[in-house]
Amino acid sequence: MVNYKLIEPSPLTSLQMNRSSSLYTIYLNNLKRYSRIEALNQTRDFIFAHTPDQLSEQIASMEFLYMNDLFDDLTCWMNQPGIRKDVSFLYSILMDRRQRKSTMDRVHQLKAIRFTNPSMHCLHLFTLVYSYYDLKMYTALDKYLDDCELALRAVDEPLMYYYLNQRYQELLFQHYWKTDNSILASRYAYKMINTELSPKRKYRMYHHLALCLLFDGYNSAIEPLSKALEIAERINERPLIDSVLHRSLPFISAFHYKTEGVTTPDPVENAHLCIVKGDVKRAKDFLRTLPVLTPFQESYMGLAERDEDRLNLAHKRFITERGDHFFARVPLEFLKRIQS
Repeated sequence: MVNYKLIEPSPLTSLQMNRSSSLYTIYLNNLKRYSRIEALNQTRDFIFAHTPDQLSEQIASMEFLYMNDLFDDLTCWMNQPGIRKDVSFLYSILMDRRQRKSTMDRVHQLKAIRFTNPSMHCLHLFTLVYSYYDLKMYTALDKYLDDCELALRAVDEPLMYYYLNQRYQELLFQHYWKTDNSILASRYAYKMINTELSPKRKYRMYHHLALCLLFDGYNSAIEPLSKALEIAERINERPLIDSVLHRSLPFISAFHYKTEGVTTPDPVENAHLCIVKGDVKRAKDFLRTLPVLTPFQESYMGLAERDEDRLNLAHKRFITERGDHFFARVPLEFLKRIQS
Protein backbone atom coordinates (compact mmCIF):
# COMPACT_ATOMS: atom_id res chain seq x y z
CA MET A 1 0.00 0.00 0.00
CA VAL A 2 1.38 3.42 -0.94
CA ASN A 3 1.58 6.46 1.27
CA TYR A 4 -1.72 8.12 0.37
CA LYS A 5 -0.66 11.22 2.29
CA LEU A 6 1.64 12.10 -0.62
CA ILE A 7 -1.31 13.35 -2.65
CA GLU A 8 -2.87 15.30 0.20
CA PRO A 9 -2.06 19.03 0.26
CA SER A 10 0.08 20.33 3.09
CA PRO A 11 -1.70 22.30 5.84
CA LEU A 12 -0.50 25.54 4.25
CA THR A 13 -1.46 24.54 0.71
CA SER A 14 -4.85 23.32 1.88
CA LEU A 15 -5.76 26.94 2.65
CA GLN A 16 -5.93 27.68 -1.08
CA MET A 17 -8.24 24.72 -1.81
CA ASN A 18 -11.88 25.66 -2.46
CA ARG A 19 -13.23 22.21 -3.24
CA SER A 20 -12.15 18.66 -3.96
CA SER A 21 -13.07 16.91 -7.18
CA SER A 22 -14.92 13.63 -6.85
CA LEU A 23 -11.92 12.03 -8.56
CA TYR A 24 -9.59 13.22 -5.81
CA THR A 25 -11.83 11.69 -3.16
CA ILE A 26 -12.13 8.42 -5.07
CA TYR A 27 -8.38 8.17 -5.74
CA LEU A 28 -7.45 9.05 -2.16
CA ASN A 29 -9.79 6.39 -0.78
CA ASN A 30 -8.50 3.83 -3.28
CA LEU A 31 -4.90 4.54 -2.25
CA LYS A 32 -5.88 3.95 1.38
CA ARG A 33 -7.36 0.55 0.53
CA TYR A 34 -5.33 -0.88 -2.35
CA SER A 35 -1.87 -1.18 -3.85
CA ARG A 36 -0.84 1.63 -6.18
CA ILE A 37 -1.63 -0.42 -9.30
CA GLU A 38 -5.03 -1.52 -8.03
CA ALA A 39 -5.86 2.02 -6.87
CA LEU A 40 -4.89 3.29 -10.31
CA ASN A 41 -7.07 0.72 -12.07
CA GLN A 42 -10.04 1.33 -9.78
CA THR A 43 -9.79 5.09 -10.36
CA ARG A 44 -9.46 4.61 -14.11
CA ASP A 45 -12.62 2.51 -14.10
CA PHE A 46 -14.41 5.27 -12.20
CA ILE A 47 -13.38 7.81 -14.85
CA PHE A 48 -14.76 5.69 -17.68
CA ALA A 49 -17.98 5.02 -15.79
CA HIS A 50 -18.69 8.74 -15.45
CA THR A 51 -18.58 11.62 -17.93
CA PRO A 52 -18.89 14.74 -15.76
CA ASP A 53 -20.30 18.04 -16.98
CA GLN A 54 -18.26 20.21 -14.62
CA LEU A 55 -15.09 21.72 -16.02
CA SER A 56 -13.03 20.99 -12.90
CA GLU A 57 -14.02 17.30 -13.00
CA GLN A 58 -13.12 16.98 -16.68
CA ILE A 59 -9.72 18.58 -16.13
CA ALA A 60 -8.96 16.33 -13.16
CA SER A 61 -9.87 13.21 -15.15
CA MET A 62 -7.65 14.15 -18.09
CA GLU A 63 -4.74 15.10 -15.86
CA PHE A 64 -5.02 11.83 -13.94
CA LEU A 65 -4.91 9.79 -17.15
CA TYR A 66 -2.04 11.84 -18.60
CA MET A 67 0.16 11.84 -15.51
CA ASN A 68 -0.27 8.09 -15.11
CA ASP A 69 0.81 7.45 -18.71
CA LEU A 70 -2.63 6.18 -19.75
CA PHE A 71 -2.35 7.92 -23.10
CA ASP A 72 -4.60 5.63 -25.13
CA ASP A 73 -7.27 5.97 -22.46
CA LEU A 74 -6.88 9.74 -22.50
CA THR A 75 -7.28 9.91 -26.28
CA CYS A 76 -10.43 7.83 -26.06
CA TRP A 77 -11.88 9.73 -23.10
CA MET A 78 -11.25 13.27 -24.33
CA ASN A 79 -12.93 12.55 -27.68
CA GLN A 80 -16.22 11.63 -26.04
CA PRO A 81 -19.30 13.81 -26.59
CA GLY A 82 -19.68 16.33 -23.80
CA ILE A 83 -15.96 16.92 -23.22
CA ARG A 84 -15.14 20.60 -23.47
CA LYS A 85 -13.05 21.51 -26.48
CA ASP A 86 -10.91 24.04 -24.63
CA VAL A 87 -9.87 21.32 -22.18
CA SER A 88 -9.22 18.67 -24.83
CA PHE A 89 -7.29 21.25 -26.90
CA LEU A 90 -4.55 21.60 -24.30
CA TYR A 91 -4.26 17.87 -23.82
CA SER A 92 -4.09 17.31 -27.57
CA ILE A 93 -1.06 19.63 -27.58
CA LEU A 94 0.49 17.69 -24.72
CA MET A 95 -0.10 14.46 -26.62
CA ASP A 96 1.48 15.98 -29.75
CA ARG A 97 4.62 16.73 -27.72
CA ARG A 98 5.18 13.02 -27.31
CA GLN A 99 5.72 12.91 -31.08
CA ARG A 100 8.02 15.99 -31.00
CA LYS A 101 5.61 18.15 -32.96
CA SER A 102 6.18 21.52 -31.27
CA THR A 103 6.83 24.50 -33.55
CA MET A 104 7.13 28.24 -33.10
CA ASP A 105 3.65 28.50 -34.63
CA ARG A 106 2.40 26.39 -31.74
CA VAL A 107 4.08 28.77 -29.29
CA HIS A 108 2.33 31.74 -30.91
CA GLN A 109 -0.97 29.84 -30.84
CA LEU A 110 -0.61 29.17 -27.12
CA LYS A 111 0.37 32.77 -26.38
CA ALA A 112 -2.81 33.98 -28.08
CA ILE A 113 -5.25 32.10 -25.82
CA ARG A 114 -6.33 32.65 -22.22
CA PHE A 115 -8.00 30.52 -19.54
CA THR A 116 -9.81 31.76 -16.45
CA ASN A 117 -10.10 28.44 -14.62
CA PRO A 118 -7.11 28.32 -12.21
CA SER A 119 -6.06 24.77 -13.12
CA MET A 120 -6.38 25.39 -16.84
CA HIS A 121 -4.51 28.68 -16.58
CA CYS A 122 -1.63 26.97 -14.77
CA LEU A 123 -1.52 24.04 -17.20
CA HIS A 124 -1.65 26.48 -20.11
CA LEU A 125 1.44 28.32 -18.84
CA PHE A 126 3.30 25.06 -18.30
CA THR A 127 2.36 23.88 -21.80
CA LEU A 128 3.72 27.13 -23.20
CA VAL A 129 7.04 26.58 -21.40
CA TYR A 130 7.10 22.95 -22.59
CA SER A 131 6.75 24.19 -26.15
CA TYR A 132 9.75 26.46 -25.72
CA TYR A 133 11.73 23.59 -24.19
CA ASP A 134 10.89 21.40 -27.18
CA LEU A 135 12.47 24.10 -29.35
CA LYS A 136 15.64 23.91 -27.18
CA MET A 137 14.88 27.28 -25.58
CA TYR A 138 15.60 26.28 -21.99
CA THR A 139 15.81 29.81 -20.60
CA ALA A 140 12.13 30.41 -21.43
CA LEU A 141 11.11 29.66 -17.84
CA ASP A 142 12.95 32.82 -16.72
CA LYS A 143 10.30 34.88 -18.52
CA TYR A 144 7.36 32.95 -17.07
CA LEU A 145 8.71 31.95 -13.64
CA ASP A 146 6.71 34.47 -11.61
CA ASP A 147 3.55 33.80 -13.62
CA CYS A 148 3.94 30.04 -13.13
CA GLU A 149 4.43 30.36 -9.38
CA LEU A 150 1.40 32.65 -9.04
CA ALA A 151 -0.69 30.35 -11.20
CA LEU A 152 0.25 27.30 -9.14
CA ARG A 153 -0.63 29.12 -5.92
CA ALA A 154 -4.07 29.88 -7.37
CA VAL A 155 -4.93 26.24 -8.14
CA ASP A 156 -7.82 25.43 -5.82
CA GLU A 157 -8.42 21.68 -6.32
CA PRO A 158 -6.10 19.20 -4.52
CA LEU A 159 -5.65 16.55 -7.22
CA MET A 160 -4.82 19.15 -9.86
CA TYR A 161 -2.48 20.91 -7.45
CA TYR A 162 -0.69 17.63 -6.77
CA TYR A 163 -0.09 16.91 -10.45
CA LEU A 164 0.60 20.50 -11.48
CA ASN A 165 3.14 20.82 -8.68
CA GLN A 166 4.85 17.70 -10.06
CA ARG A 167 4.92 19.32 -13.48
CA TYR A 168 6.41 22.49 -12.02
CA GLN A 169 9.19 20.59 -10.22
CA GLU A 170 10.04 18.88 -13.51
CA LEU A 171 10.09 22.20 -15.37
CA LEU A 172 12.47 23.59 -12.77
CA PHE A 173 14.67 20.51 -13.02
CA GLN A 174 14.95 20.80 -16.80
CA HIS A 175 15.58 24.54 -16.57
CA TYR A 176 18.38 24.30 -14.02
CA TRP A 177 19.90 21.22 -15.66
CA LYS A 178 20.15 22.73 -19.14
CA THR A 179 21.32 26.10 -17.80
CA ASP A 180 24.11 24.23 -15.94
CA ASN A 181 23.05 24.49 -12.33
CA SER A 182 23.20 20.81 -11.44
CA ILE A 183 22.92 21.39 -7.68
CA LEU A 184 19.51 23.04 -7.96
CA ALA A 185 18.48 20.64 -10.72
CA SER A 186 19.26 17.64 -8.51
CA ARG A 187 17.22 19.11 -5.68
CA TYR A 188 14.13 19.30 -7.89
CA ALA A 189 14.78 15.84 -9.32
CA TYR A 190 14.72 14.31 -5.84
CA LYS A 191 11.56 16.24 -5.00
CA MET A 192 9.94 14.61 -8.02
CA ILE A 193 11.29 11.15 -7.21
CA ASN A 194 9.87 11.34 -3.68
CA THR A 195 6.32 11.92 -4.93
CA GLU A 196 3.90 9.26 -6.20
CA LEU A 197 5.08 9.04 -9.82
CA SER A 198 4.12 6.58 -12.51
CA PRO A 199 6.91 4.04 -13.16
CA LYS A 200 7.85 5.61 -16.50
CA ARG A 201 8.05 9.07 -14.96
CA LYS A 202 10.19 7.81 -12.11
CA TYR A 203 12.42 6.04 -14.64
CA ARG A 204 12.77 9.26 -16.61
CA MET A 205 13.68 11.31 -13.54
CA TYR A 206 16.34 8.82 -12.41
CA HIS A 207 17.70 8.61 -15.97
CA HIS A 208 17.89 12.38 -16.38
CA LEU A 209 19.35 12.76 -12.89
CA ALA A 210 22.13 10.33 -13.84
CA LEU A 211 23.06 12.52 -16.80
CA CYS A 212 22.73 15.65 -14.68
CA LEU A 213 25.35 14.20 -12.30
CA LEU A 214 27.80 13.39 -15.11
CA PHE A 215 30.42 15.87 -13.91
CA ASP A 216 30.07 14.81 -10.26
CA GLY A 217 31.89 11.53 -10.85
CA TYR A 218 31.22 8.07 -12.20
CA ASN A 219 29.62 6.64 -9.06
CA SER A 220 27.35 9.66 -8.63
CA ALA A 221 25.98 9.22 -12.14
CA ILE A 222 25.79 5.43 -12.16
CA GLU A 223 23.72 5.13 -8.98
CA PRO A 224 20.57 6.83 -10.35
CA LEU A 225 21.17 5.22 -13.75
CA SER A 226 21.07 1.80 -12.09
CA LYS A 227 17.76 2.71 -10.45
CA ALA A 228 16.38 3.80 -13.82
CA LEU A 229 17.43 0.46 -15.29
CA GLU A 230 15.79 -1.44 -12.42
CA ILE A 231 12.49 0.31 -13.10
CA ALA A 232 12.71 -0.27 -16.86
CA GLU A 233 13.39 -3.98 -16.31
CA ARG A 234 10.61 -4.29 -13.75
CA ILE A 235 8.00 -2.87 -16.15
CA ASN A 236 9.62 -4.75 -19.06
CA GLU A 237 9.96 -1.73 -21.36
CA ARG A 238 12.58 -2.68 -23.94
CA PRO A 239 13.07 0.83 -25.41
CA LEU A 240 13.75 2.22 -21.92
CA ILE A 241 16.17 -0.60 -21.14
CA ASP A 242 18.00 -0.04 -24.43
CA SER A 243 18.22 3.70 -23.82
CA VAL A 244 20.16 3.01 -20.61
CA LEU A 245 22.30 0.09 -21.77
CA HIS A 246 23.05 1.21 -25.32
CA ARG A 247 23.44 4.96 -24.90
CA SER A 248 23.64 6.43 -21.40
CA LEU A 249 25.71 3.68 -19.78
CA PRO A 250 28.41 3.65 -22.49
CA PHE A 251 28.39 7.46 -22.60
CA ILE A 252 28.93 7.83 -18.85
CA SER A 253 31.41 4.93 -18.78
CA ALA A 254 33.49 6.31 -21.65
CA PHE A 255 33.43 9.83 -20.21
CA HIS A 256 34.90 8.51 -16.94
CA TYR A 257 37.26 5.92 -18.52
CA LYS A 258 35.31 3.04 -16.94
CA THR A 259 34.97 0.98 -20.11
CA GLU A 260 35.83 -2.56 -19.02
CA GLY A 261 33.06 -4.90 -20.15
CA VAL A 262 31.01 -2.05 -21.64
CA THR A 263 29.78 -2.52 -25.22
CA THR A 264 27.00 -1.00 -27.28
CA PRO A 265 25.35 -1.51 -30.67
CA ASP A 266 24.90 2.27 -30.89
CA PRO A 267 27.54 3.33 -33.44
CA VAL A 268 28.05 6.85 -32.07
CA GLU A 269 28.58 5.77 -28.47
CA ASN A 270 30.70 2.88 -29.75
CA ALA A 271 32.92 5.49 -31.41
CA HIS A 272 33.18 7.25 -28.04
CA LEU A 273 34.21 3.96 -26.41
CA CYS A 274 36.75 3.30 -29.17
CA ILE A 275 38.43 6.67 -28.63
CA VAL A 276 38.80 6.06 -24.90
CA LYS A 277 40.08 2.52 -25.48
CA GLY A 278 42.68 3.80 -27.95
CA ASP A 279 41.08 2.58 -31.19
CA VAL A 280 41.01 6.13 -32.54
CA LYS A 281 41.20 5.17 -36.22
CA ARG A 282 38.05 3.07 -36.02
CA ALA A 283 36.18 5.92 -34.34
CA LYS A 284 37.32 8.48 -36.91
CA ASP A 285 36.51 6.16 -39.81
CA PHE A 286 32.92 5.86 -38.59
CA LEU A 287 32.43 9.53 -37.71
CA ARG A 288 33.68 10.56 -41.16
CA THR A 289 30.84 8.57 -42.75
CA LEU A 290 28.24 10.84 -41.13
CA PRO A 291 27.01 13.57 -43.49
CA VAL A 292 26.39 16.10 -40.69
CA LEU A 293 27.78 15.87 -37.17
CA THR A 294 25.68 16.68 -34.12
CA PRO A 295 27.38 18.65 -31.32
CA PHE A 296 28.06 15.37 -29.50
CA GLN A 297 29.54 13.77 -32.63
CA GLU A 298 31.56 16.93 -33.26
CA SER A 299 32.91 16.59 -29.72
CA TYR A 300 33.91 12.98 -30.29
CA MET A 301 35.61 13.84 -33.58
CA GLY A 302 37.43 16.73 -31.91
CA LEU A 303 38.66 14.39 -29.19
CA ALA A 304 39.71 11.74 -31.71
CA GLU A 305 41.59 14.26 -33.86
CA ARG A 306 42.81 16.29 -30.87
CA ASP A 307 41.40 19.29 -32.68
CA GLU A 308 40.95 22.28 -30.37
CA ASP A 309 39.06 24.33 -32.97
CA ARG A 310 36.55 21.54 -33.51
CA LEU A 311 35.99 21.17 -29.77
CA ASN A 312 35.45 24.91 -29.36
CA LEU A 313 32.99 24.78 -32.25
CA ALA A 314 31.12 21.89 -30.60
CA HIS A 315 30.89 23.92 -27.38
CA LYS A 316 29.34 26.86 -29.26
CA ARG A 317 26.98 24.57 -31.16
CA PHE A 318 25.58 23.06 -27.97
CA ILE A 319 24.62 26.55 -26.84
CA THR A 320 23.46 28.10 -30.11
CA GLU A 321 21.70 25.05 -31.59
CA ARG A 322 20.40 23.36 -28.45
CA GLY A 323 20.44 26.01 -25.75
CA ASP A 324 22.24 23.39 -23.68
CA HIS A 325 24.83 24.92 -21.37
CA PHE A 326 25.21 21.68 -19.41
CA PHE A 327 26.36 19.37 -22.20
CA ALA A 328 28.33 22.27 -23.68
CA ARG A 329 30.82 21.40 -20.94
CA VAL A 330 31.60 18.02 -22.57
CA PRO A 331 33.78 19.40 -25.40
CA LEU A 332 35.45 21.75 -22.92
CA GLU A 333 36.31 18.75 -20.76
CA PHE A 334 37.73 17.00 -23.82
CA LEU A 335 39.72 20.15 -24.57
CA LYS A 336 41.31 20.00 -21.11
CA ARG A 337 42.26 16.38 -21.70
CA ILE A 338 44.08 16.99 -24.97
CA GLN A 339 45.85 20.02 -23.51
CA SER A 340 47.09 18.20 -20.41
